[in-house]
Amino acid sequence: MVHRITLTLLLLALLAPQEARSQSAELEGLNAIFSGSVVMKLDRRQQLVIDLYDASGRFRQDVVAASSVDPATIHFSAEEDAIILGCVSVDARCFRKELFKSNSVRMTGRCNLPRPLEDTGGSATIEALRAFIEAHAATATETRSSGQRMK
Repeated sequence: MVHRITLTLLLLALLAPQEARSQSAELEGLNAIFSGSVVMKLDRRQQLVIDLYDASGRFRQDVVAASSVDPATIHFSAEEDAIILGCVSVDARCFRKELFKSNSVRMTGRCNLPRPLEDTGGSATIEALRAFIEAHAATATETRSSGQRMK
C-alpha cells in the first residue's frame, strides 16, 4: 500500500509540467517585490489573478488573460503613485475587477497596482511585470467573456 502511494506521488511529480514550475518561480519573484500588498497567481485557465490587500484584508481582485495585457502600456503614474497596466486594444476592457467591499464586478481597460515601497520609481516592478507578461502572453489561453456564446 505504501509503495503504491509512493509510486503514484513519484509519477505525478515526474509528469507535472515543467512550465508550471517556472511560472510559480516567476510569480514568486513578482510577489516578493510587492511584499504581500499584491499577490499574483495563474488560475487553471492560465489567466493572471491579482489580489490586492490592505490592513483589513483582500479588498480587490483583478483577473485578466496575459495575452490581453500590452507590455508597452505598463508604466508608473506619479499622480496615483501606482504601476498601471493596460489592455492591448485601447477600446478593450480586458480587466475584470471585483471590489469586495462594495460587492461589485466591473470590466475596465486598466489596472493600477500600488507601488512597492522599496521601488521608488517603480522601474524594477515594471521590468518584472513586462518580462512576465511577455513570457506568458503567448501561452495564455483566451477565455470567453460572460456575454459570448460558443459557436
